[in-house]
Amino acid sequence: MAGMLSEHIAALRKERGLTQEQLGKMVGVSAQAVGKWEKGGAPDVELLPVLSRQLGVTIDALFGLEGGEQVDVEDAVRRWMCTVPRERRVDQLCRLVWSAAGAAISSKPEDQVHISDYENCCETESTVDGKPVHWLRRTRITMEDGTILGIRADDMSFAAVFPEPEAGWESFMESNERYRRLFGALAKPHCLELLEYLHSKPPFPPRRYTPGAIAKPMGLDPAEAEGLLDELAGLDVLGRAELETEDGLLHAYMLDGDEALAPFLYLARWLITGGSGFLNAPYRRIPMLRGEKWKETEKKEN
Repeated sequence: MAGMLSEHIAALRKERGLTQEQLGKMVGVSAQAVGKWEKGGAPDVELLPVLSRQLGVTIDALFGLEGGEQVDVEDAVRRWMCTVPRERRVDQLCRLVWSAAGAAISSKPEDQVHISDYENCCETESTVDGKPVHWLRRTRITMEDGTILGIRADDMSFAAVFPEPEAGWESFMESNERYRRLFGALAKPHCLELLEYLHSKPPFPPRRYTPGAIAKPMGLDPAEAEGLLDELAGLDVLGRAELETEDGLLHAYMLDGDEALAPFLYLARWLITGGSGFLNAPYRRIPMLRGEKWKETEKKEN
């Protein structure tokens, strides 16, 4: 697929009598970028529409697909992703999601909302009561069948897609008591710092830490460190094992999945930081939480 795309870009450019520099200017990239495409690289996903338009063909034609041919979209995306350099794949996947999100809130192709353009910076600044305030350039899309939250910026981006379960989100949530235990633990002094310390270490190979091994570099009392570790282990945020030593049994702790904390904290920041970018089509009418206890409350109020 990568070779086919490169060959077609080169062939179409030459057919139209364009140099790499001329095509690059038409698309908004350098001649070197065009050269890389023609040698086996892949254009960014958001450039495919403008590239196909400037070359006077459909996106299908760029990939060598004949007009009217039934396209397996999932297979085409998988194949295209393999043409993207590995270090850029997650970024390109995020951009692809935002590009598709515009179609998700449109009723007809010609009415598609274009929301794939990225800002340079995820933050903007304004003045409130004479003081500078930082805002996040948030994008929020809420429909009857789900929600898309995120940020579209070159320095920081993410797209969180939540298709709504038929039974509603509440059916798949933890109990409020368990949530209170989690947030209560995170609210304790040094707990977030302890998690940040553990996440600052290379994730592989997995490491196990005794309370003293964590308390010493953090300047904590070992008993305090062990209490925090035990609480987090009880919530399955950390794993816990027993080590048999000459002085008896010791507990050792390790991360039980190190990939969740940074996204969790960033989404929390997204929640508590203001910023515009709300899109709806059509407006959602179903409550976000619609469990049985709230239905009963609504009946009593009415």
